[in-house]
Amino acid sequence: MINYGELYYDHYSKFLREPTGREVFKSTNEMPSIQILRYENVFEQCLVYNSLGLSKYEEIVGANVEVSMVVNGAFRSTGYLLASTLFYCIGNKMQIGTGIAIRGIENLDPTFVQKYNKSAIYFTELYAFPEEYSVVRTHTNDEVGRILSAFYISQSEFDYFAKYGAEKFEDLLEENNVDPFNVNRQSVV
Repeated sequence: MINYGELYYDHYSKFLREPTGREVFKSTNEMPSIQILRYENVFEQCLVYNSLGLSKYEEIVGANVEVSMVVNGAFRSTGYLLASTLFYCIGNKMQIGTGIAIRGIENLDPTFVQKYNKSAIYFTELYAFPEEYSVVRTHTNDEVGRILSAFYISQSEFDYFAKYGAEKFEDLLEENNVDPFNVNRQSVV
């Protein structure tokens, strides 16, 4: 039997070295926890937050997947907000994949929303990492999982995404050269 936690942890260590921090989150005592691992010195002036344990929910979320979120600020809030968003998806039996967004950060951390004007988390294909980082393989080189990117978006960006869909939303971000790591960036809508 494959130990996905160990497999993902080894994968992260291969590309990012050892984590510099770890937070453990539980939704209920009966459900498996999700860890959020923090990595430094991967991207300049940013921290990388990686989920570990989401893959235990493969049957619920529809994929063997974990999430990387890179931010240049909001370091105290990001682990909690990412874990809460993942548990929201699990609790609502939502499939996690590219081109989905979850809003409601104002219910979790109103101060964050006031400070950064971001009220949702958007999931998409991995961004800015080496291509081989997006696919997790066993020791026999079988593909078993993948890693998605997540980043904060504003309420108006969420509304645009909801109205026009993921493809047009991502085109808009690209046309405006949006840096998804920049938590302080202005909304493009």
